[in-house]
Amino acid sequence: MYKRKSGSKIKSGSKNTNPKAAANNYTRTHQSSHLKLGSVAGFAATALALIWGRLFGNIRRGINSNIIDAPYLLNLVQKSSSFELKYNRTLIATEPIAPQTVLMEISRELMIWDLDAVRNEFIREEILFTSIPGKVAKRAALLSAYLALLRNDFIPQTDHTLQLQTSVAKQLPSYDDYKAFHPVLASIEQMELLLGNHSPAFRDLLALRQSLNNEYDSFIATSDKFATLVSRADYLSCRLAVQSRAFQIPGVLPESEIPTIEQEYYSQTIQIDFSNDGVLSIEIINDWMNSHVNNNVMVGGYDAVKRRGRAWSTKAIEPGQELIMDYGRFHDYVLFGQYGYVPSDGTGVTITTVAAFHNIGNAIPDVEQMMLYLQYDHGYPECIEKKLHPDAFRLKELKSRYLREIAIDPSRWVLPLPPRLSTDATPPSTTILPDHYTVPSFGSDVYEYLETHALSISLPCRLVTLTEKDLNNAEDFLLKDMEILVNAASPQDTPTLQLEKLQVSPAWMMRTIHCMKMMASAQKEMYGTTIESKTREIMSLARDGNSNSLEFQAAHVTLGEIQSQEALETWALDVLQSVSGMEGLSSDELDVRSEPCSSK
Repeated sequence: MYKRKSGSKIKSGSKNTNPKAAANNYTRTHQSSHLKLGSVAGFAATALALIWGRLFGNIRRGINSNIIDAPYLLNLVQKSSSFELKYNRTLIATEPIAPQTVLMEISRELMIWDLDAVRNEFIREEILFTSIPGKVAKRAALLSAYLALLRNDFIPQTDHTLQLQTSVAKQLPSYDDYKAFHPVLASIEQMELLLGNHSPAFRDLLALRQSLNNEYDSFIATSDKFATLVSRADYLSCRLAVQSRAFQIPGVLPESEIPTIEQEYYSQTIQIDFSNDGVLSIEIINDWMNSHVNNNVMVGGYDAVKRRGRAWSTKAIEPGQELIMDYGRFHDYVLFGQYGYVPSDGTGVTITTVAAFHNIGNAIPDVEQMMLYLQYDHGYPECIEKKLHPDAFRLKELKSRYLREIAIDPSRWVLPLPPRLSTDATPPSTTILPDHYTVPSFGSDVYEYLETHALSISLPCRLVTLTEKDLNNAEDFLLKDMEILVNAASPQDTPTLQLEKLQVSPAWMMRTIHCMKMMASAQKEMYGTTIESKTREIMSLARDGNSNSLEFQAAHVTLGEIQSQEALETWALDVLQSVSGMEGLSSDELDVRSEPCSSK
């Protein structure tokens, strides 16, 4: 606990008005959780002690053996006797719990904040100024590093608060725990086999995996000592804990938690604004509850005066039911990558996409990659050849450059779909499937949704199927849009364009929807399996008791992606069939192909 001693209050008007000096003074005076690594000999001795401790038993450094037990920690926070901890990981109601019952109160000393991390002397001296892209990522990385140091016993437990924080850190899942189920720690080959390299979940997972490993690489490049004290496995296990268990305590922290001059120091030097953005917090109770959108418990409400947070029931909970919180609203592929699970009942959000030929990431693809979308020459009676059709060929090249400018804006290519199951019921368990479990599927409501939302991702296909006959001065029109795109603040958040505002002819619209159907079909076919086959696989894994395995979760991700692509494909096909033979729509105006021109 970081209490100020009498006579040591830091004021902006005190003699020490230098922010860095003041922050350092605060750390030295009020924090005893630093490492004594001032000499090579001392460092070597400490490292040797860690190795010895790992070989011949955990180093306790005076910590009571019972303080590392989950039941001991639960006893410190539990305010109601109506639930108990099972298997050191899951809270189960033992008697009826009424709504708005305060279940737990978590004191500040049982929270591990990123503020604690930046106050740690070792972190301040060794890795505080390491370059980590993204403010949130840097906060999470520093907190993860601090957790790893606590777990590895390199922060001496010189007071009760540090003993408790060490105990909390040690209760978090280990590397081996995560490796048993988390996709980030699985091999790339295994995940490619389970998901397919075209899968949005696989692509997102690769980016996340690279990002987390890059953080560790940046830390060890900055500090040789950190590389010796914390292995990659140590860091990744703590980083996954922060990724899946930490949450933001928002709002302004009072002077009693962090002096203004210290706030200013962090804001100016590492661009972390504790004064307005709050703190990132690890709390042991988050490790005892799983997540569902229809949660029955809420965690939060930090009281800065009492220095404690709380957890309370949001609805009635019956004996035998899990206490369940809500991690937040995320797409299934995000839940899978960050948390290692997806809701098997279909209450999560899946996505459909028309990005069949490129990856929507951070890197803008080259023009040749985007030219794949133009290989069908829709709208032209003949395949375009440079010598025979110079105007059409020039427009085609311009369209590929336009596509490149919108290539990594997800809103142009990806549409979230409503959950396959819409319910406000909380499941009795998030880890045990019900006796009559059925695999989720879309109902007719998804087509009603697509009727009003599908065209929000039609711009790429509208562009692909544009011909000179559809728009006078098409080249000049596209060039004006491209000027807007080039000057956009971010290629991942592009502004509204003139092309999407146009009223298009029926023929152009039908070509657009035909293109969307082809893109949905192409993406679906890349999975090399069917909804029926994936459903059988999921049910087989469930019958064999493997509903918490990586394979089961990955199968659900794949199923959701295939179902989502088929939903878009079916909607587009229905639209095309409903207008076939429509008066005033000539087949000569369509000229759509199912095979690329390059193969003819």
